[in-house]
Order: sequence, then structure tokens, then C-alpha cells
Amino acid sequence: MLLGKQKVISPARRLALEILRRVEAEGAFATLAIDHALERHPQLGTEDRGLISQLVYGSLRWRRRLDFALAAHCHRPLERIEPVLLRILRMTAFQLLFLERVPDYAAVDEATELALVQRGKHASGFVNAVLRQLAQNAEGIEWPDPLQDRVHALGVRHSFPDWMVQWWDRLLGPERLEAFLAACNQPAAMWVRANTLRTKSDALLELLTASGMQARASRQVPDALQFTDPGDIRALAAHEAGLFHVQDAAAQAVCHLLAPRPGERVLDACAAPGGKTATLAELMQNQGELVAVDVHPARLGLVRKLAERLGATCIRCQAGDLSDLGEAQLGTFDRILLDAPCTALGVLRRHPEGKWRLDQADVERMAGIQRGLLERAVLLLKPGGHLVYSVCTFTEEEGAVQIAGLLQDHPELELTDPREGKRLPWHALVDAQRHLRTWPQEHDTDAFFAVRLRRRP
Repeated sequence: MLLGKQKVISPARRLALEILRRVEAEGAFATLAIDHALERHPQLGTEDRGLISQLVYGSLRWRRRLDFALAAHCHRPLERIEPVLLRILRMTAFQLLFLERVPDYAAVDEATELALVQRGKHASGFVNAVLRQLAQNAEGIEWPDPLQDRVHALGVRHSFPDWMVQWWDRLLGPERLEAFLAACNQPAAMWVRANTLRTKSDALLELLTASGMQARASRQVPDALQFTDPGDIRALAAHEAGLFHVQDAAAQAVCHLLAPRPGERVLDACAAPGGKTATLAELMQNQGELVAVDVHPARLGLVRKLAERLGATCIRCQAGDLSDLGEAQLGTFDRILLDAPCTALGVLRRHPEGKWRLDQADVERMAGIQRGLLERAVLLLKPGGHLVYSVCTFTEEEGAVQIAGLLQDHPELELTDPREGKRLPWHALVDAQRHLRTWPQEHDTDAFFAVRLRRRP
């Protein structure tokens, strides 16, 4: 093909391909890679920005289903295809199977041109042949039969590794499993928390509605608002004025579980990027001391920036891990939030690349890290003080089993029931075992596990 006859490739597809390379080859998070790319290309319009997000998230969410469809129309094993060409194939297969905004012939044509630019004429011919066959036969793909192998069929249909499907099948049961898998492949809801240091949630909702935004108040979590069509909410004047911050309703519920009071000394043990820190400061009415600790000094800058925008002056940031809090700090905190590092299976809606990065060994590895953090947190807690342990995942090893082991080794701790006394709407998220649990298919939130422990006086 002569250079003068090359067609213009849309900047959205070029950029989406580069973002996918960063996610898969460099280990970048899709959310951050997309944000960084869009910041570097402010000239892109709303339509292109939306298409980039669709292509990136769609290619990652549906990777296994896309690979199954591509393999049925490709004479070469997918693992032998050069990575850049496989990304082009997946990105275009997603358009063919899931999107209707671009005609099939146009999507195939752009993919062919993109392959030509990336790897030359031979590669473009290969990509063109595979995608044309897929476009012609998309309706006739023979998907795996659940009667022969239910786990495998669900894994391909919903695009999850078999080990995840099998693990979750035991935990959730067949009926809840399919609803959960389907919910995990939907875009995550956009939740924010009204900054109660500067406004009330009903006043913020009225302000947002007047400005043309579509939002609703949560029925369960106080001061949580959900946007139904968010757009770029960080461009809103209300955001710049510090009237709210972005935070999933499940994460907000965890902060209510800790229930910090004005004047207390509170520790946020794994604070960055600061969403929970901010909510805790607001629940404390900005009175007392809130120590925000994180092992990543650069990420603590995000905590400081958020605190400044919201006017939360009770927050004090400290770089390091919990062992860096010296002997003088032991037994000095009224309340501690340990939102521990975890497998993050509860946020796959936001981070679909996690499906392909995790394996079963990661569950046990993260459980060991969590136990070490819990042991240190217990030492920092005052007698009579409260510790909330939370994870944005739902494996038993990182949740109920983790806490059972801790309680067995620490008789000075007891599991408390937040529902005792005055009943609050968010108490509906607490189950019979006194565990706070949230689910995307039931609450339109991230999947969280959290408990509140008390150190006996």
C-alpha cells in the first residue's frame, strides 16, 4: 500500500492501543493510565475520550471471551501472536461483539491500518483476515456448553479465569454467582461523599441538580450521593470548592463502622490516596487528631492535597509503615482504621486488569501481609479502643478466617456489633455474623468486608 493512500487512524484507537500496552506490558493500572493519557491530550473531544475508555475497559473486561471468539477464526494459536497485534485484535473484536456505534467494516478497516503502521503489510493482512471472518460469523460462534463444564462455560461467557469462578461458586452459590459475575463486568457506579464540614448532603444534591447533574442520595449510607451520568465531575465548581470528594459508598460505610468522635486520636493505617481519611475527618467534625500513615511518601501528597481542598485541618500525615510508629505511640489511639492491602477482587469493576494478574497464591500471600499489619495495629490501640479491619475483597482467607484467627490469638479483643443501640440505615449492610459486607449486584458498590473489634479495658 502506498503511503499516500494510507487512511487516517482515529486518535482514540491509537491512544487506546498505547494505554493497553502500558497496562499489559508495564503493569500500569487502567484508570491511572487513561487519566494520564487524557491529560496529555487535552485537545480530544468528549466522543473520543469516551471511546478510549470503552475500548480499554472493554478489552480488559472481556479479554477471555474475546480470545475465545478470535481463536475460533484464527489459524494461529493466540499465544504465538505478537502482543501489539493481539491487542489490536482484542480491541477490534470488542467493537464487533459489543459496540454498535461503529460499523463493522469501519472497525476492521481501522484495525488493518493500525496493524500496517505498527508492523507492516504482512501483519495488516493477517489482522484483516481474522477480523473479517469474525465480523461475518459473530452470530454463529459456538460458545462452551455449560452442561459439559459449567465453570469453564461461565468463565468464558463472563470473562473470568476458571479458578475465580470455581472459588466464588463455593462462596456465593450458583444463583448469586451469575449475578455477581454480570455485575463485575458493568462500569462501576460513581459515588461521592458530601463534605459535611462545608455543606449538607441535601443542599449539595440540590446544587448539583440545579447545575444539570443527575444524582441521587443513598438510602443506606449517610451523605453518599450517586451520579447516574457523571461526566467529568472534577470540573464542577462544587468539586473545586471542596463540597464533596469521590468515594464509593461501601468505603464510606466502613468509615461509619469505625464511628470516630470529635476530639479523639484516630489512626488511618493505610491512608493513601485519602478518601477514607477525609471521611473520618468529617465524621470527627475536624476536631481531634487524625494520623494518616502510608508507606508511599509520594502518595501521601494526594492525602494532603485532598485535605487542603476539603478544609480538613485535623489530619497529620506520616510516611512509613506501622512499625515506624515508635514505642511512645503504643496504646495511644482511640480508634484505628486498617484498610489493608488485599487481592482487590471487590473492585474488578474499576480494575478489570486484576482478573489477569492474580492467581490463587496471591490470596494466601495477602492474608499473611494483613495479619502482620493487624498484629501491629492491636499494639497501637488503647484499652477500650476500637479497630476496624476492612478489605475491598471477599475471600474467606482475607475476611472471616483472618478475623477468627486474630481473635483466637488475642483474647483481649472482641468482635462488636454496630447494630447495638440506635439503629441506622447503614446497619442493613451488616450480616448475622456482625460482618459488614457489600456487593456490586446488591448495593451497586464495591465488594467490601469489614469488622469492628474492641480491645477490652
